[in-house]
Amino acid sequence: MKSKKQTAQVKRTATSQRTLFQTSKARLLAKVKKLKGNEYTFIGMGDGWAGNGQSSNAIFTSALSTISKLKRKPLFILHNGDAVFTGTDQEFKTGGTYSGVPVKSLLQMIQDPNRGVPDIPFFIVPGNHEHTGINGPLTNFRKYIGPTHFGIHLPKIKTTIIGLDNSQQLNSDGSGQLVYGFAPGELAFLREQLKKAQKNTVMTMHVPPRIGKWANPRYFQDPTSTFGNTRGQLTRFLSSVRGKVSQVLVGHVHALDQLSYQGTRYQLSGGAGAPLVKKGFLKGAPTPIFHFIEFTVRNGVIVKRRVIPVGDTA
Repeated sequence: MKSKKQTAQVKRTATSQRTLFQTSKARLLAKVKKLKGNEYTFIGMGDGWAGNGQSSNAIFTSALSTISKLKRKPLFILHNGDAVFTGTDQEFKTGGTYSGVPVKSLLQMIQDPNRGVPDIPFFIVPGNHEHTGINGPLTNFRKYIGPTHFGIHLPKIKTTIIGLDNSQQLNSDGSGQLVYGFAPGELAFLREQLKKAQKNTVMTMHVPPRIGKWANPRYFQDPTSTFGNTRGQLTRFLSSVRGKVSQVLVGHVHALDQLSYQGTRYQLSGGAGAPLVKKGFLKGAPTPIFHFIEFTVRNGVIVKRRVIPVGDTA
């Protein structure tokens, strides 16, 4: 028979091995159960590159600290990928050094009791930088963060949250440029989740779709900034979300932009710490700034979007 001390140790070990997704989902369900009224806020952010040096860590920490001090505490945070730079244990969990200087990990910054957001549910989808090596596995992402896709349905607040992995390198085009897209099974998973979708369905993924002004090859200077119709993925994605998803959060491009397409609003937010693109990279888009976005939801409808700067312009 185990002693009380041994039992407590087992419980602590089990808790410490839980992923960020597991703890965040449990915390979110508990918060929603206690929520009064039909209004809440959530945060969208992306491309933090935690563990890549003091600069990116300082900006990401500043963003987290600002979030923790908001007058209205957000119900949850959605991060659209590239939360770390190279997908290592050090960048996800343990911390390490950069050019000989100690650098905290992603989880250390999130869970910091003074400058982090340890009590706010935090959900992340994989970006291309979460892979271990070029187009490598997402082993460490699954180990520390959780599943590479997810669906959370919250009928009480008329909200569904869906996260997808479209950070896979499918191939390269004729000029050698990388072609990103959905991992196998992602679009089928999306369709299944949308069968149970609530009035306010918010989705997050890493790479923006090649639609509207983002489809103009002169809009982004880098053709790898968006995903197109390789293997019919864009057509199937648009067919799935049309009329069912109100808001899609994306990143990958380290800037701030938005558009509406076929009734869905797309928000590009890539300013959580990674180096910003230079002014003019996105033709006609706002000047790139480090930022996150606060969304206000009332009775299952996003009624306000507020960009909150956390650093200097590029």
